[in-house]
Amino acid sequence: MTSQESNKSNKVKQDGLQLEITGPEIVALSIPENKPSATAPLSFTISVTNPTQTPIPFTDDVLIPEIIGPDGQALHRKEPINRQVGSGEYRATLVMVGEQTVTSLEGRLSWENNVLQLILHHATYFYPPIDLDKSWFFDTVGPGEYQIRFIYENPTGTISYIDPLTFIPTRQEAIIEETRIEVTGTGELTTPFANFRLLTPVEDDKNVVEVDGIRFETFIPKPLLTVINRNKSPKAENYSQIGIRITNNTLTPFYFSFYGTFTPDLVTPDGEVLQGGYNSDWTRWRLEKSDFLLVTPGKSATFFPGTSLYWRKLDQFLLNFSNEYGGCCSFDSLKPGIYQLRFRYESTIRPTENTDDFIEEPLEDWLIEIMKKVWTGRVDTPFVEFHLTPP
Repeated sequence: MTSQESNKSNKVKQDGLQLEITGPEIVALSIPENKPSATAPLSFTISVTNPTQTPIPFTDDVLIPEIIGPDGQALHRKEPINRQVGSGEYRATLVMVGEQTVTSLEGRLSWENNVLQLILHHATYFYPPIDLDKSWFFDTVGPGEYQIRFIYENPTGTISYIDPLTFIPTRQEAIIEETRIEVTGTGELTTPFANFRLLTPVEDDKNVVEVDGIRFETFIPKPLLTVINRNKSPKAENYSQIGIRITNNTLTPFYFSFYGTFTPDLVTPDGEVLQGGYNSDWTRWRLEKSDFLLVTPGKSATFFPGTSLYWRKLDQFLLNFSNEYGGCCSFDSLKPGIYQLRFRYESTIRPTENTDDFIEEPLEDWLIEIMKKVWTGRVDTPFVEFHLTPP
């Protein structure tokens, strides 16, 4: 039995553009606990490809999500209060000939008066508080299998965009000229449905979710983190007991890749969700055998990223995670309090003849054999509390 492969059928061509919901075939999202400030971020990525011989403007303001529930019925959708309908003025990205751009709708799962809501909004990239007036609401969601697609309403009105051919950088400043065109909508573009699951923790452990017999756990056995060094020494306190534990309850051995596949998310004591993102000034491109863990049937394996806690100033701390191949994810200006942490595990590696993603060509025999047994998919582990305290 080989690993699951990414869905390649999510492309639709209409009016020149191709729209695709990208990501692995398995997407499993953990439902947060029903308690104050409990929330879980989520996102869906859409790629837009232009295979024509003419640049085409694309605006993500007119993307509409549609979700089908476990019963096969479309979920009731509450639209943004100020959503443009019909004609108007839009800002767009120019998708050049043969090129691709990506956009995303982000959001969260959260509880409101004992009702679980799924909220989606257009990505802002700076993680400000969600503007609920500009968000899509889906109420009364729960555990189960869902389908989602996005409808792109070709806009009518004035579209403005920056044409790369007229963007002239200089030593002092860049000369930016916006192109404005009048367009008339010619219908809709619709992505095929992509699947995702909403999961509750397993009955015997609230830190664990199970996907097709594979258990993923946010592993923090000692949830009290204390900075010992109170002076201004640059030395960090290392915490090796924070990680992901994976248990294989299937009859098939699987490898799990830890090369750029895990990202931490943090919820602060006041409920603010901080989504992790890695930065790096160098990268190890070559895959190594140590990047993979083999988990045989009935066994578990735990991966511990390099985790460090720094005393910054006064009562502020920095929590740092290493991705083990040149990057780190940092959460700065943290204060003592109760935090929630989870990991997002996403592996899309699979056997392929296209080796553009790797320096080594052709692939080495050991890597080919491992790739045949790599588990692929995305799983958000449950949030787990830990206490950050000064000495």
